[in-house]
Amino acid sequence: MTIAKYITLMLFSAFLFAQDGAILPGQKSAIQSLSTAAGFSSADLNTYLVQNYGQTLGSLSRTQGASVIKEFQTGSASKPVAAKQEADLAIASILEVGMKKRFHFTDGSVRDGEIVSIENEVVAIKTGSGTFNIPANQFLSETAEIKNKKGELFKGVVLGETAEEYIIRTSYGDAVVQKKGIQSMKRYHGGILDRQSEERRKFYQSEAQLLSVFMDPTAFPLTGNTFYLSGLSIGYGLTDRFMITTKFGSDFNGDLNLHPRMRFYHRKSAEKEVAASWGLGIHRKYPSKSVIGKYSHAINITRDGKDTPLNEMDGLTLDSVASEDNGRRLYAEAFLVFSSRRVNPTGRGKIGWTLGAKVSNAFVGRNDIIKPVTAGGDDISWSTESKYSVPFRTWLSLEYDLRKDLKFVGSAWVDNGYKTLSFGDTFDDYTDNFSLDSPGGEVSMIDFDFGILYAVNESFRVGLHFQQPYIDFYWEFFEF
Repeated sequence: MTIAKYITLMLFSAFLFAQDGAILPGQKSAIQSLSTAAGFSSADLNTYLVQNYGQTLGSLSRTQGASVIKEFQTGSASKPVAAKQEADLAIASILEVGMKKRFHFTDGSVRDGEIVSIENEVVAIKTGSGTFNIPANQFLSETAEIKNKKGELFKGVVLGETAEEYIIRTSYGDAVVQKKGIQSMKRYHGGILDRQSEERRKFYQSEAQLLSVFMDPTAFPLTGNTFYLSGLSIGYGLTDRFMITTKFGSDFNGDLNLHPRMRFYHRKSAEKEVAASWGLGIHRKYPSKSVIGKYSHAINITRDGKDTPLNEMDGLTLDSVASEDNGRRLYAEAFLVFSSRRVNPTGRGKIGWTLGAKVSNAFVGRNDIIKPVTAGGDDISWSTESKYSVPFRTWLSLEYDLRKDLKFVGSAWVDNGYKTLSFGDTFDDYTDNFSLDSPGGEVSMIDFDFGILYAVNESFRVGLHFQQPYIDFYWEFFEF
């Protein structure tokens, strides 16, 4: 291609670009003059342009501007007929840039979006389907009456809504109302009560906020001044970042214990929330038998030159293996956990995951807590395999809202102290001392579990899954 052809192509491209550029000031003046002569008001002109071109005057291209001028010159531009408003529908009195919520319109349509600009009584609203320019007189007013659990009543215009809160403009200023704190609500669109919105859309907050998945903690602590009770522990949220729990079964058996958890990282938006927490567990007099029971598969019984794990030996009890000189001792564990949850892409409920790791001092001085020889003359020793060098557990758990009162939960883990037990053995173990430390079971270092949680109400839920402890329950007392 010659240089002349390159230049010709560039000039032609520039010409096409210029034709499709922003409308010229002269074109805008001509359209305004021609429309006034045709009996159009400024509102009529904006309505006409939005209806026919989807743009306001300042947003037209040069080509569109030329087309509009031609329509006015030929007399083909018809004055728009004002939309007939129902006498019982109120038009929005407040529209502001930045308002983000579900908007209702006079034609009955509904759109979720955010107002990005307002110009000449035309509102540009950005939605997931694109940006639309809609006359301001097509927006219905939206007001609400909200009563929270403290007895406070808020009345005013709904300025915005997220998955967790409403923003209400009252006569005395703007109020942010948390959805989880709402007791009752009435919502009006165009002055008409919307019966479907009288509930507070709990599903998007979900009653079953999880402190743990099965027995593994998440990074989300209890709300401040909140008390809870579960099948294995009780706890209290001192602040929104710090909580303490204790295993009451151990407390009843003389092993006073505390398990603090602190959230040290937290980021939250309307769509997503992430957090990271650390936690400790300190037991004043942890039974050595519990360590032996949990890691029985790492203790070998040597009989006739053959090593057999304790959990597979018949007739041997913890008393026949445990040392008499070291019955109870100080026990500590530590964990680090990261959690993330976000609004489900379908818009229904939330989905979240948690990744965590835990270690303990269970193996410190472990040779001292077992006898060297059983009464029958069998040698007893800890396994020398590397996988039993340090007691650890790592896990990845999942939570998924199926309905506002039903949640799917699942977890996968690597744990060198985990063994599977039948439901009957688990029940007997739990009723013995309100804890799970049986020496029996089948070794399963890498495993997974899943089940469901049902929220009976806002503060009580029960769960079923397929591995011990099989049944969960959780009772929470708000603002205890």
